[in-house]
Amino acid sequence: MQYPLTLNFKKIALAKQATLTDSNSTPIAYARQKILKFKEELEVFEDKTKSKKVCSIKANKILDFRAAYSFIDLNENSFGSIKREGLRSIWKATYLLKDAKDNHYATIREENPFAKVVDTLLGGIIGVGLIVNYIFNPSYIITTEEGKELFRITKAPSFWGGLFKIDKLSELDDNEEIRCLMATFMMIFLEKSRG
Repeated sequence: MQYPLTLNFKKIALAKQATLTDSNSTPIAYARQKILKFKEELEVFEDKTKSKKVCSIKANKILDFRAAYSFIDLNENSFGSIKREGLRSIWKATYLLKDAKDNHYATIREENPFAKVVDTLLGGIIGVGLIVNYIFNPSYIITTEEGKELFRITKAPSFWGGLFKIDKLSELDDNEEIRCLMATFMMIFLEKSRG
């Protein structure tokens, strides 16, 4: 994969959809939220053709603020999970990442909550929203327990607000990289649901 990666949300669709591409515009993954499900679920494929499924991301609870979302491979085995950190996430988004053995190994934190608040409150207003979506861009950082920065996710300036840039800040093994990217998918889907 050639970094930075781009996560692009489809603007108009019944179910939320996003495509992850590398810096050469090569598709890496395509995620689509299943609709009409009591428990949230994302299906992740290699590309928009949906010919090869990569994994699923499934909630453990029905419509709950504190639900954990497990990353499930094609053999129905969990290879990690992400969970929003309760009330602390109301102001400043914080998510805990766990590995396949349910050990906490990383955290996703919002770097500037004020940008998200302004983007959420004013971004939907016709006319004003175009300018707000271009100026106020929330960003998130993924760090290990030791404080090592792994990835930075930044909402890119755009008039429609559906584009995110993912920068890799440290070298890590393939399993950890995939786990972090799946966590990023789910975190952005959840944050877009909040506003």
